[in-house]
Amino acid sequence: MRACLVVSVGDAGGRIPDGVLAAARWAVGEAVPVPADVWRTAEWVAPDGGTALLAWSNEPVEEPFPAPVLTSGGRALAYCGYLGAKGDADLLLDAASLGAEADGLGGCFSVFRAGPDGFEAATSITRACPVYTAEAGGLRFAASRALLAHLAARAAATGLTRPAPAYDVMALQSMVRHGFFASDETPFEGVRAVPNAATFVARRGRPAAVVARPLPEQEPAPRGRKEAVARAEPLAEALLAAVEPFRWHDRPLRLALSGGRDSRLIAAACHAAGVPFFGATHGLADSPDVVLAQRVAAVLGVECRVTVDRQRPGAVVVGHPVRRAHALVRMCEGMNSAYEGVNRWAPFDPEPRSSGSGGERLRGGFLTDQADLSPDGVRARLKTVFLAQSEFLTPDANAHAERHHAAWVARYERDGVDVLDKLHMFYKTGRWLAGSHTATLMNWAYYHPFLDNRVVRAALALPVEWRMTEEPVALALHRLAPRLRDVPFDGKRWRFETERPRSLRSWPGWRRRATPPSTAAAGFNWRKSYGHDLADVFRAHILDAPAELFSIVDRKAVERRLSEVPPRRPGQSWHLLSLSVLLSGTWRTPEPTDLPDIEVPLPARE
Repeated sequence: MRACLVVSVGDAGGRIPDGVLAAARWAVGEAVPVPADVWRTAEWVAPDGGTALLAWSNEPVEEPFPAPVLTSGGRALAYCGYLGAKGDADLLLDAASLGAEADGLGGCFSVFRAGPDGFEAATSITRACPVYTAEAGGLRFAASRALLAHLAARAAATGLTRPAPAYDVMALQSMVRHGFFASDETPFEGVRAVPNAATFVARRGRPAAVVARPLPEQEPAPRGRKEAVARAEPLAEALLAAVEPFRWHDRPLRLALSGGRDSRLIAAACHAAGVPFFGATHGLADSPDVVLAQRVAAVLGVECRVTVDRQRPGAVVVGHPVRRAHALVRMCEGMNSAYEGVNRWAPFDPEPRSSGSGGERLRGGFLTDQADLSPDGVRARLKTVFLAQSEFLTPDANAHAERHHAAWVARYERDGVDVLDKLHMFYKTGRWLAGSHTATLMNWAYYHPFLDNRVVRAALALPVEWRMTEEPVALALHRLAPRLRDVPFDGKRWRFETERPRSLRSWPGWRRRATPPSTAAAGFNWRKSYGHDLADVFRAHILDAPAELFSIVDRKAVERRLSEVPPRRPGQSWHLLSLSVLLSGTWRTPEPTDLPDIEVPLPARE
């Protein structure tokens, strides 16, 4: 992975204090769990000392991995993630407008460009590679990690070279509800995320500003089958271009395969492009994900490697929840819940990897599971996103959330059901997925074709009402790998053919696409189906959390929720455990290694 921090004085004169740069060099160790002796570091400082770009990389010193900082014509550039083609970094260095040039490129990235007059920091359309900003002590900051920007800004504000973090506690109310941020706030005071397709511009002698760039305009819905096939073609072509970076490596792609539609589409694109790859899946041996992943691989003529989850008779063995929460908070900076698992640091492996993460971008975001599109139905969904579990939170926390809710209700009145797609892209992809994406980049050469700038722009140009039927994705899949047409999915059929096929001649294939019968392993999720052992851990650690947690949640309501075994809302227990670890500060200490594994009983077979 690469981490970046750019800082500039706000006025036309002046220099960045040495203590702030020293704090930034120290802060990367706090912000990213990579050993100090692993980093390759690079710095660029303007001749007058008023602007600086610092970058760190734990990637190999070889193609296709770039140097941490690139320079040309008095400018310096660093980027996180990956660009869609070799030579794109040179285009960004020389472009008159950083953001405008970035919008035409492939890849999943954020870009930081500095010069004597200040800096620009730009997100791509999904902002899965984020940019965080702060201002303090007459300085402007932008970074790829929120804590990196925060600690550098705290140093400017306090004069300390090793400041402690200060939390924006009320902003954490969204984490309690869903385990991710439904806003541009962060856990840290004074730090915000730059929106999707936007540029933070900090020119010396001028006010800093976030400049939004236009999103694609939606075209009319297709009229008839022939036009639908033609309209899906640019999406298929964008996917073919998005898998081209896999060729930069001398090893085949490891593709995480499941029984769903999204990873299957990536496999189809690789197959059509002739990109060498193999499937990798994990789970219980007879789970639909494992069975169907092997079937997809067999149809395409590639290997599928299966890792069976650790089991003892009648149980799954899992790591201790507190260790899981510690690693999650450390890696995702408190912006994800330990309900999700992320990898810990390991020596960088240049094997190219990918998955179907982000496929909702092609299928309408939150519209993929929104049956009621009436005004009442959409308003109810917006209330769920922003105000769920209001009885569980304090009046101050609910008032804080209501401001975000009101803004999106007003947007719905203007934009209609498209708000559920954009809401998903801004916050589920742009905030929730950003954390796990950053974690994968730390250890591997990881690519996300569904978050590719050109793929998403091609998808957003299609009318959202059509995308939510899933027909564009089905057409792209059939175009790229026709032999996968009749391999069933785990779970639901394509949304456009849930009840019946489109024509009489389609009946045989429709029957072949029937979802496989359920097994005891299907749908089993130990994070939800836990018993007293895990419940005891949650109670002990959450109820002992710092007082700040109980300024946003009602303690008595928490006690009632944690007494439920099995739990009605298990995700909330994971969210609260994560916030307990965050606010206690224990995540800044070494991970506890003396906590035992826990057994979760498997469901009985019928």
